[in-house]
Amino acid sequence: MPGSAALPVWLAWPCGAAFLLGIYGLGRGIGWATRLFSPEANAFAFPAAQDVFRFTLTAAGAYELSCTRPGRWGTWFTIPDVEIRVRRLPDGPVQRLQPSFWNWSKRTNMDGDTTQRIADFVADLPGEYELINPYTTQFLLGDKLRILPSTSGKTLPLVLLLLVSGLATISGFVVGLIAGIGGLTH
Repeated sequence: MPGSAALPVWLAWPCGAAFLLGIYGLGRGIGWATRLFSPEANAFAFPAAQDVFRFTLTAAGAYELSCTRPGRWGTWFTIPDVEIRVRRLPDGPVQRLQPSFWNWSKRTNMDGDTTQRIADFVADLPGEYELINPYTTQFLLGDKLRILPSTSGKTLPLVLLLLVSGLATISGFVVGLIAGIGGLTH
């Protein structure tokens, strides 16, 4: 068509590189998300109806206590106003964990289970810990409490990595394809 501007053919090469880098970034981001939300060590899940749970942490650090509600597909739910206590056995200090009003983060897995963070606690030393939940009746049947290394401050960089990688993959493919096809037709 006379007068139509085509993308330069040389643009196909950097767009192809952006596509490949985007695929690499998506792979790394998915692996990071898997390790972050389903770690191999120091991750525990148990029914919220259980009033005492003992667990062994192999590393000191910050940990997250969250509640997972099955089959809600991202539906926001309200965590009961509870005070759950955690302490290192046999005589460690008691940490009181309460849901914060400002906690707006939630995660939904492929099964539709929605997880919301209750609070973080600090394990000062590796060893055996005890979680005491005197408010078991305030949780719904099927709710689970989860303990895992803290995800606080790690989710925003992960989301940005996945977003930028996805954009690079899609735009690199589309613009590179248009530039490459334009070079073949001229």
